[in-house]
Amino acid sequence: MRLSADEDALAFGQSVADLYKDIADSAALRAAWDSDAGRIPGLWARLAEIGVLGAMVPEDYGGLGLDLRSVLPVLVASGWNAVPEPLVETLVGSALLAAAGGSAAKQWLPAIAEGAAAVGLGLGPGQLVFGAQWADVLILRDPVGDAHLVEPSQVTMNPATSVDRGIRVAHVDWSPSPATRLPDVNADDFLDVAIVGVAAQLVGLAQTMLDLGVKYALQREQFGKVIGSFQAVKHQLADVYVANSFARPVVARAAWSVATDQPSSWRDASHAKFAAGRAARLSARTALQVHAGIGYTYEHDLHMYLKRTWSLTSMWGDQAWHRTRVADAVLEEE
Repeated sequence: MRLSADEDALAFGQSVADLYKDIADSAALRAAWDSDAGRIPGLWARLAEIGVLGAMVPEDYGGLGLDLRSVLPVLVASGWNAVPEPLVETLVGSALLAAAGGSAAKQWLPAIAEGAAAVGLGLGPGQLVFGAQWADVLILRDPVGDAHLVEPSQVTMNPATSVDRGIRVAHVDWSPSPATRLPDVNADDFLDVAIVGVAAQLVGLAQTMLDLGVKYALQREQFGKVIGSFQAVKHQLADVYVANSFARPVVARAAWSVATDQPSSWRDASHAKFAAGRAARLSARTALQVHAGIGYTYEHDLHMYLKRTWSLTSMWGDQAWHRTRVADAVLEEE
């Protein structure tokens, strides 16, 4: 069983990281936050050009035909930069459509791979649909666990407020029908794909905030020394490093478990989300403290990463929901 990403996957992730450095740095992120659209101009098209949007689209439909394990480095890189695009939603949506097949796959998968369509996803607890306002098509879960393909014109969309201006979320009023149902797919299976995708982003986000904290601690002087020389600061930053180092293999294990359809996949997905969420929240709190609270102000870049952390840790189930899910799985085994 190989959990770590192979060389091709790492190279793919690095190419995406390089793209983000060029057109999706913190200045571009701030501009997106300040705009009505909430997105970085041109980024979606560039992601399509290098194959990211078609990563989980089968080759027959113009994609790369990769699974979650191979896409993980891309999602970590997206977390590093807190990119304001419906990337997880669209990747998961494409995997679900590929599993369903039929006319829906023929209609939407080529468009997704080309960057001509984005997916809004509503599979988790709370009936929230993520990426809804940006979506060309919605994939929604009904009360019995079936997945439905619905166009935005068929629903009533009520935008919800997010602390993160780079995330679009809405409550959607809709009516499931046999015509919208996608056959032969279980929505809950793909919820686990989304959970692991967000967990990967949290790992990248935790690393970004740790890097910011370390950089500041090596520059800021107090009592004639850089604050990074003080043991209390060192230990806090080291604790974040340890927490994120423990979260990484948990996320990798979950990606393998989900991609290979293991019986424990739902437990492993929740474990990954909980571990990555805990690491990211610790990183956020520590970075804020090391910066002496300046991250509370909108003018500092840390502010955007803090809010992305708070948003992602609540997405597809909060920490308590995932902890309970893991506990239930463990107790069932005893």
